[in-house]
Amino acid sequence: MLVIRNVYRRDYLHLMLFPENLSDFYNIQSKIVKDYFETRLQLIKLQGVLAVSRLLTLIFVLVIVFILMLFILLFLGLALAWWLSELLHSKVLGFCGAAAVFFILLVVIIVLRKVLLQNPLIRLFIRTTSKELSND
Repeated sequence: MLVIRNVYRRDYLHLMLFPENLSDFYNIQSKIVKDYFETRLQLIKLQGVLAVSRLLTLIFVLVIVFILMLFILLFLGLALAWWLSELLHSKVLGFCGAAAVFFILLVVIIVLRKVLLQNPLIRLFIRTTSKELSND
């Protein structure tokens, strides 16, 4: 890929020292620089594809975990509502009590959303996308 490997060191120095070969020197140098930038562009594209694929995989996994947690909370909420119904001898009070517990949980999550959700997710996304750069 690099042209300089095909040119021996003495020939390279000869091109630099003698003006009649200056155009050959510039041609070789321009080819080397062009190859370097093409290779660097390909590397940047591959790093971008890697970062995007890791990010999409992470988002997909988080969506799956969110759906599973939603089902777990649904069934735990139903179990809590039925347990409170048995405890309070009223289905209405049991389900209202379970709704109150979930409402309190929702308020706590809204108040602490930066600490509980936003900052950890941002750190997770940054760590996931920059993992390849730290490996280099």
